[in-house]
Amino acid sequence: MRVLAVVPDLQARGTELYVARVAPALRELEVEVEVCALDHSGPLVAELASAGIRTHGTSFPRWTSRLGSGAVVRTVREIAALARGGRFDLVHSHLFWPDVLASFGGRLAGRRVIQGRRSLHRWRHEALAHLDLLETASNLAAAEVVANSRAVLEDAERGERFLPRRRAVVYNGIDAGRYERARIGTSGRLRLVTVGSLHPLKGQEFALEALASATAEGVDAELTLVGDGPERAALDGLAGRLGLAGRVVFAGEELDPRPRLAAADLFLLPSLTEGFSNALLEAMASGLPVLATDVGGNPEAVVAGEGGRLVPAGDAAALAGALVELDSDRRRLASMGEANRRRLEERFSLRASARALADWYRGG
Repeated sequence: MRVLAVVPDLQARGTELYVARVAPALRELEVEVEVCALDHSGPLVAELASAGIRTHGTSFPRWTSRLGSGAVVRTVREIAALARGGRFDLVHSHLFWPDVLASFGGRLAGRRVIQGRRSLHRWRHEALAHLDLLETASNLAAAEVVANSRAVLEDAERGERFLPRRRAVVYNGIDAGRYERARIGTSGRLRLVTVGSLHPLKGQEFALEALASATAEGVDAELTLVGDGPERAALDGLAGRLGLAGRVVFAGEELDPRPRLAAADLFLLPSLTEGFSNALLEAMASGLPVLATDVGGNPEAVVAGEGGRLVPAGDAAALAGALVELDSDRRRLASMGEANRRRLEERFSLRASARALADWYRGG
Protein backbone atom coordinates (compact mmCIF):
# COMPACT_ATOMS: atom_id res chain seq x y z
CA MET A 1 0.00 0.00 0.00
CA ARG A 2 1.23 3.49 -0.89
CA VAL A 3 0.21 6.59 1.07
CA LEU A 4 0.83 10.26 0.29
CA ALA A 5 0.90 12.26 3.54
CA VAL A 6 0.32 15.99 3.06
CA VAL A 7 1.53 18.50 5.66
CA PRO A 8 2.03 22.30 5.76
CA ASP A 9 5.85 22.19 5.89
CA LEU A 10 8.67 20.19 7.46
CA GLN A 11 9.43 22.33 10.49
CA ALA A 12 9.95 20.55 13.81
CA ARG A 13 6.42 20.97 15.13
CA GLY A 14 4.12 18.38 16.65
CA THR A 15 2.17 17.23 13.59
CA GLU A 16 5.16 17.27 11.26
CA LEU A 17 7.33 15.43 13.80
CA TYR A 18 4.69 12.74 14.19
CA VAL A 19 4.45 12.22 10.41
CA ALA A 20 8.26 12.08 10.14
CA ARG A 21 8.50 9.46 12.90
CA VAL A 22 5.50 7.30 11.99
CA ALA A 23 6.41 7.02 8.28
CA PRO A 24 9.39 4.66 8.86
CA ALA A 25 7.33 2.65 11.37
CA LEU A 26 4.58 2.24 8.76
CA ARG A 27 7.15 1.01 6.23
CA GLU A 28 7.91 -1.91 8.59
CA LEU A 29 4.20 -2.77 8.29
CA GLU A 30 4.40 -2.73 4.47
CA VAL A 31 2.83 0.71 4.10
CA GLU A 32 5.04 2.94 1.96
CA VAL A 33 4.65 6.62 2.84
CA GLU A 34 5.89 9.64 0.93
CA VAL A 35 5.41 13.16 2.28
CA CYS A 36 4.19 16.20 0.37
CA ALA A 37 4.89 19.48 2.18
CA LEU A 38 3.07 22.52 0.83
CA ASP A 39 6.20 24.47 1.78
CA HIS A 40 9.13 22.09 1.29
CA SER A 41 11.36 23.51 4.02
CA GLY A 42 12.49 22.72 7.53
CA PRO A 43 14.88 20.43 9.41
CA LEU A 44 12.66 17.38 8.90
CA VAL A 45 13.56 17.34 5.18
CA ALA A 46 16.97 15.94 6.13
CA GLU A 47 15.57 13.62 8.80
CA LEU A 48 13.13 12.06 6.36
CA ALA A 49 15.79 11.74 3.66
CA SER A 50 18.11 9.93 6.07
CA ALA A 51 15.27 7.53 6.88
CA GLY A 52 14.75 6.84 3.19
CA ILE A 53 11.37 8.62 3.05
CA ARG A 54 10.85 10.58 -0.15
CA THR A 55 9.47 14.12 0.14
CA HIS A 56 7.83 16.50 -2.33
CA GLY A 57 6.95 20.19 -2.43
CA THR A 58 4.36 22.40 -4.10
CA SER A 59 4.18 25.95 -5.40
CA PHE A 60 1.70 26.91 -2.67
CA PRO A 61 2.59 30.21 -0.94
CA ARG A 62 3.42 30.08 2.74
CA TRP A 63 0.13 29.01 4.26
CA THR A 64 -2.18 31.88 5.01
CA SER A 65 -5.89 32.59 5.07
CA ARG A 66 -5.70 35.20 2.31
CA LEU A 67 -5.01 33.54 -1.01
CA GLY A 68 -6.09 34.03 -4.57
CA SER A 69 -8.06 31.25 -6.21
CA GLY A 70 -5.22 30.74 -8.70
CA ALA A 71 -2.83 29.50 -6.00
CA VAL A 72 -5.45 27.10 -4.66
CA VAL A 73 -6.34 25.65 -8.07
CA ARG A 74 -2.69 25.32 -9.08
CA THR A 75 -1.77 23.45 -5.90
CA VAL A 76 -4.81 21.16 -6.13
CA ARG A 77 -3.67 20.17 -9.61
CA GLU A 78 -0.11 19.58 -8.41
CA ILE A 79 -1.31 17.25 -5.63
CA ALA A 80 -3.61 15.43 -8.06
CA ALA A 81 -0.74 14.91 -10.50
CA LEU A 82 1.51 13.66 -7.69
CA ALA A 83 -1.16 11.26 -6.41
CA ARG A 84 -1.67 9.83 -9.89
CA GLY A 85 1.98 9.79 -10.93
CA GLY A 86 3.13 8.18 -7.70
CA ARG A 87 0.40 5.55 -7.90
CA PHE A 88 -0.68 6.23 -4.35
CA ASP A 89 -3.62 4.29 -2.97
CA LEU A 90 -4.70 7.08 -0.68
CA VAL A 91 -3.97 10.65 0.36
CA HIS A 92 -3.83 11.48 4.09
CA SER A 93 -3.73 15.17 4.98
CA HIS A 94 -2.87 16.91 8.24
CA LEU A 95 -4.00 20.42 9.33
CA PHE A 96 -6.25 22.93 7.60
CA TRP A 97 -4.67 23.93 4.28
CA PRO A 98 -3.37 20.43 3.55
CA ASP A 99 -6.88 19.10 4.32
CA VAL A 100 -8.46 21.53 1.86
CA LEU A 101 -5.95 21.13 -0.96
CA ALA A 102 -5.35 17.39 -0.61
CA SER A 103 -9.07 16.60 -0.38
CA PHE A 104 -9.72 18.30 -3.71
CA GLY A 105 -6.48 17.04 -5.23
CA GLY A 106 -6.98 13.48 -4.08
CA ARG A 107 -10.58 13.46 -5.26
CA LEU A 108 -9.51 14.87 -8.64
CA ALA A 109 -6.99 12.02 -8.94
CA GLY A 110 -9.63 9.45 -8.03
CA ARG A 111 -7.87 8.49 -4.82
CA ARG A 112 -9.24 7.71 -1.38
CA VAL A 113 -8.90 10.78 0.84
CA ILE A 114 -8.41 10.78 4.62
CA GLN A 115 -8.38 14.07 6.51
CA GLY A 116 -6.66 14.46 9.87
CA ARG A 117 -7.95 16.37 12.86
CA ARG A 118 -5.22 17.40 15.27
CA SER A 119 -6.56 20.46 17.09
CA LEU A 120 -9.84 21.74 18.50
CA HIS A 121 -12.06 23.29 15.85
CA ARG A 122 -12.01 26.89 17.09
CA TRP A 123 -8.23 26.98 16.53
CA ARG A 124 -8.22 25.12 13.21
CA HIS A 125 -8.50 28.27 11.08
CA GLU A 126 -9.43 31.92 11.34
CA ALA A 127 -13.12 32.72 11.73
CA LEU A 128 -13.62 33.81 8.12
CA ALA A 129 -16.60 32.89 5.96
CA HIS A 130 -14.57 31.74 2.96
CA LEU A 131 -12.49 29.42 5.15
CA ASP A 132 -15.67 27.92 6.62
CA LEU A 133 -16.88 27.32 3.07
CA LEU A 134 -13.59 25.68 2.04
CA GLU A 135 -13.72 23.47 5.11
CA THR A 136 -17.25 22.31 4.35
CA ALA A 137 -16.48 21.68 0.68
CA SER A 138 -13.33 19.70 1.51
CA ASN A 139 -15.27 17.64 4.05
CA LEU A 140 -17.64 16.64 1.26
CA ALA A 141 -14.66 15.68 -0.94
CA ALA A 142 -13.02 13.48 1.71
CA ALA A 143 -13.98 9.89 2.52
CA GLU A 144 -12.78 9.64 6.11
CA VAL A 145 -11.41 11.57 9.06
CA VAL A 146 -8.82 10.37 11.58
CA ALA A 147 -8.39 12.40 14.78
CA ASN A 148 -5.54 12.17 17.27
CA SER A 149 -7.79 12.11 20.36
CA ARG A 150 -11.41 11.53 21.31
CA ALA A 151 -11.67 15.14 22.44
CA VAL A 152 -10.61 16.40 19.01
CA LEU A 153 -13.00 14.10 17.14
CA GLU A 154 -15.97 14.97 19.35
CA ASP A 155 -15.19 18.66 18.95
CA ALA A 156 -15.09 18.30 15.15
CA GLU A 157 -18.41 16.47 15.22
CA ARG A 158 -19.94 19.38 17.12
CA GLY A 159 -18.31 22.19 15.17
CA GLU A 160 -18.11 21.12 11.51
CA ARG A 161 -20.64 20.57 8.76
CA PHE A 162 -20.63 17.43 6.60
CA LEU A 163 -17.76 15.80 8.44
CA PRO A 164 -16.89 12.54 6.62
CA ARG A 165 -19.00 9.68 7.96
CA ARG A 166 -16.13 7.23 8.43
CA ARG A 167 -14.27 8.35 11.54
CA ALA A 168 -11.53 7.02 13.80
CA VAL A 169 -9.17 7.99 16.60
CA VAL A 170 -5.50 7.09 16.22
CA TYR A 171 -3.35 8.46 19.00
CA ASN A 172 0.10 9.89 18.41
CA GLY A 173 2.91 7.58 19.43
CA ILE A 174 6.44 7.81 20.80
CA ASP A 175 9.30 5.31 20.80
CA ALA A 176 10.07 5.21 24.53
CA GLY A 177 13.34 3.40 23.87
CA ARG A 178 14.80 6.61 22.44
CA TYR A 179 14.24 8.48 25.73
CA GLU A 180 16.49 8.39 28.78
CA ARG A 181 14.65 8.27 32.08
CA ALA A 182 14.73 11.61 33.89
CA ARG A 183 16.94 11.90 36.94
CA ILE A 184 14.29 13.19 39.33
CA GLY A 185 15.63 14.76 42.49
CA THR A 186 14.06 14.45 45.93
CA SER A 187 15.58 17.65 47.27
CA GLY A 188 17.11 20.90 46.09
CA ARG A 189 15.68 23.23 43.48
CA LEU A 190 12.64 21.85 41.64
CA ARG A 191 13.54 21.80 37.93
CA LEU A 192 10.55 22.47 35.68
CA VAL A 193 10.60 22.20 31.90
CA THR A 194 8.05 23.01 29.20
CA VAL A 195 8.40 22.36 25.47
CA GLY A 196 6.46 24.19 22.78
CA SER A 197 6.20 27.20 20.55
CA LEU A 198 6.16 30.51 22.43
CA HIS A 199 2.67 31.32 21.21
CA PRO A 200 -0.36 32.81 23.01
CA LEU A 201 -2.22 29.49 22.79
CA LYS A 202 0.54 27.71 24.70
CA GLY A 203 -0.16 29.70 27.88
CA GLN A 204 3.42 30.18 29.05
CA GLU A 205 2.52 33.47 30.73
CA PHE A 206 0.39 31.49 33.21
CA ALA A 207 3.35 29.23 33.92
CA LEU A 208 5.51 32.26 34.74
CA GLU A 209 2.83 33.75 36.98
CA ALA A 210 2.41 30.40 38.74
CA LEU A 211 6.16 30.12 39.25
CA ALA A 212 6.25 33.59 40.83
CA SER A 213 3.36 32.71 43.16
CA ALA A 214 4.86 29.37 44.14
CA THR A 215 8.26 30.86 44.91
CA ALA A 216 6.55 33.49 47.06
CA GLU A 217 5.13 30.57 49.06
CA GLY A 218 8.58 29.10 49.59
CA VAL A 219 8.98 26.75 46.62
CA ASP A 220 12.55 26.82 45.27
CA ALA A 221 11.98 26.19 41.56
CA GLU A 222 13.24 27.13 38.11
CA LEU A 223 11.61 26.84 34.68
CA THR A 224 13.26 26.09 31.33
CA LEU A 225 11.19 26.98 28.26
CA VAL A 226 12.25 25.00 25.18
CA GLY A 227 10.95 26.61 22.01
CA ASP A 228 10.73 29.93 20.23
CA GLY A 229 8.00 32.05 18.75
CA PRO A 230 6.24 35.40 18.62
CA GLU A 231 5.78 35.68 22.40
CA ARG A 232 9.47 35.40 23.27
CA ALA A 233 10.05 39.11 23.98
CA ALA A 234 6.77 39.49 25.89
CA LEU A 235 7.48 36.46 28.06
CA ASP A 236 11.02 37.63 28.74
CA GLY A 237 9.65 40.98 29.86
CA LEU A 238 7.03 39.34 32.05
CA ALA A 239 9.65 37.16 33.75
CA GLY A 240 11.61 40.29 34.59
CA ARG A 241 8.58 42.12 35.98
CA LEU A 242 7.71 39.09 38.12
CA GLY A 243 11.18 39.07 39.65
CA LEU A 244 12.12 35.68 38.21
CA ALA A 245 15.71 36.52 37.29
CA GLY A 246 17.80 33.38 37.75
CA ARG A 247 14.72 31.17 37.77
CA VAL A 248 13.73 31.20 34.07
CA VAL A 249 15.77 29.97 31.12
CA PHE A 250 14.70 30.60 27.51
CA ALA A 251 16.49 27.74 25.75
CA GLY A 252 15.22 28.53 22.26
CA GLU A 253 14.10 26.01 19.67
CA GLU A 254 15.78 22.62 19.93
CA LEU A 255 15.07 19.83 17.47
CA ASP A 256 15.88 17.24 20.15
CA PRO A 257 14.47 18.14 23.60
CA ARG A 258 15.47 14.82 25.20
CA PRO A 259 18.47 16.17 27.17
CA ARG A 260 16.27 18.91 28.66
CA LEU A 261 13.62 16.38 29.66
CA ALA A 262 16.17 14.02 31.20
CA ALA A 263 17.52 16.87 33.35
CA ALA A 264 14.11 17.93 34.74
CA ASP A 265 12.01 16.94 37.75
CA LEU A 266 8.57 17.93 36.43
CA PHE A 267 7.03 18.65 33.02
CA LEU A 268 4.73 21.65 32.76
CA LEU A 269 2.15 22.05 29.97
CA PRO A 270 0.10 25.23 30.53
CA SER A 271 -1.61 25.27 27.09
CA LEU A 272 -4.97 26.92 26.53
CA THR A 273 -5.74 24.30 23.88
CA GLU A 274 -4.25 21.01 22.73
CA GLY A 275 -5.16 18.21 20.35
CA PHE A 276 -2.95 15.41 21.59
CA SER A 277 0.40 16.82 22.59
CA ASN A 278 3.58 15.19 21.29
CA ALA A 279 5.56 17.17 23.86
CA LEU A 280 3.44 15.63 26.61
CA LEU A 281 4.12 12.14 25.26
CA GLU A 282 7.85 12.87 25.12
CA ALA A 283 7.75 13.90 28.77
CA MET A 284 5.92 10.69 29.66
CA ALA A 285 8.50 8.67 27.71
CA SER A 286 11.19 10.38 29.80
CA GLY A 287 9.53 9.21 32.99
CA LEU A 288 8.53 12.69 34.11
CA PRO A 289 5.53 13.57 36.26
CA VAL A 290 3.23 16.06 34.54
CA LEU A 291 1.42 19.23 35.55
CA ALA A 292 -0.86 20.09 32.62
CA THR A 293 -4.06 21.91 31.80
CA ASP A 294 -7.28 19.93 31.50
CA VAL A 295 -7.82 20.63 27.79
CA GLY A 296 -8.15 18.62 24.59
CA GLY A 297 -6.52 15.21 24.75
CA ASN A 298 -4.43 15.90 27.87
CA PRO A 299 -6.75 13.93 30.20
CA GLU A 300 -6.69 11.03 27.72
CA ALA A 301 -2.91 10.89 28.04
CA VAL A 302 -2.33 11.56 31.74
CA VAL A 303 -4.23 9.92 34.57
CA ALA A 304 -4.74 12.72 37.08
CA GLY A 305 -3.40 11.80 40.51
CA GLU A 306 -1.44 8.84 39.16
CA GLY A 307 0.86 10.59 36.67
CA GLY A 308 0.59 14.16 37.89
CA ARG A 309 -2.02 16.89 38.09
CA LEU A 310 -4.50 18.47 35.66
CA VAL A 311 -5.75 22.00 36.30
CA PRO A 312 -8.08 24.43 34.49
CA ALA A 313 -6.57 26.33 31.55
CA GLY A 314 -5.67 29.99 32.02
CA ASP A 315 -5.63 29.69 35.83
CA ALA A 316 -2.23 30.70 37.22
CA ALA A 317 -3.47 30.26 40.81
CA ALA A 318 -4.44 26.64 40.14
CA LEU A 319 -1.06 25.97 38.53
CA ALA A 320 0.71 27.55 41.50
CA GLY A 321 -1.33 25.51 43.99
CA ALA A 322 -0.47 22.30 42.19
CA LEU A 323 3.23 23.24 42.12
CA VAL A 324 3.20 23.86 45.87
CA GLU A 325 1.47 20.51 46.46
CA LEU A 326 3.83 18.54 44.22
CA ASP A 327 6.89 20.19 45.77
CA SER A 328 5.68 19.27 49.26
CA ASP A 329 6.16 15.55 48.57
CA ARG A 330 9.10 15.26 46.21
CA ARG A 331 9.47 11.52 46.75
CA ARG A 332 6.18 10.90 44.91
CA LEU A 333 7.43 12.54 41.71
CA ALA A 334 9.53 9.57 40.60
CA SER A 335 6.64 7.11 41.02
CA MET A 336 4.36 9.44 39.05
CA GLY A 337 6.95 9.61 36.29
CA GLU A 338 7.26 5.83 36.17
CA ALA A 339 3.47 5.52 35.93
CA ASN A 340 3.54 7.87 32.95
CA ARG A 341 6.26 5.90 31.19
CA ARG A 342 4.39 2.62 31.71
CA ARG A 343 1.19 4.16 30.39
CA LEU A 344 3.00 5.45 27.31
CA GLU A 345 4.59 2.08 26.61
CA GLU A 346 1.24 0.33 27.00
CA ARG A 347 -1.01 2.76 25.10
CA PHE A 348 0.93 5.40 23.18
CA SER A 349 3.95 3.70 21.66
CA LEU A 350 5.00 4.59 18.12
CA ARG A 351 4.51 0.97 17.07
CA ALA A 352 0.94 0.96 18.42
CA SER A 353 0.16 4.21 16.60
CA ALA A 354 1.62 2.90 13.33
CA ARG A 355 -0.25 -0.39 13.69
CA ALA A 356 -3.59 1.37 14.29
CA LEU A 357 -2.99 3.63 11.30
CA ALA A 358 -1.99 0.74 9.03
CA ASP A 359 -5.07 -1.22 10.09
CA TRP A 360 -7.28 1.76 9.28
CA TYR A 361 -5.64 2.25 5.90
CA ARG A 362 -6.21 -1.38 4.99
CA GLY A 363 -9.72 -1.50 6.37
CA GLY A 364 -11.02 1.27 4.14
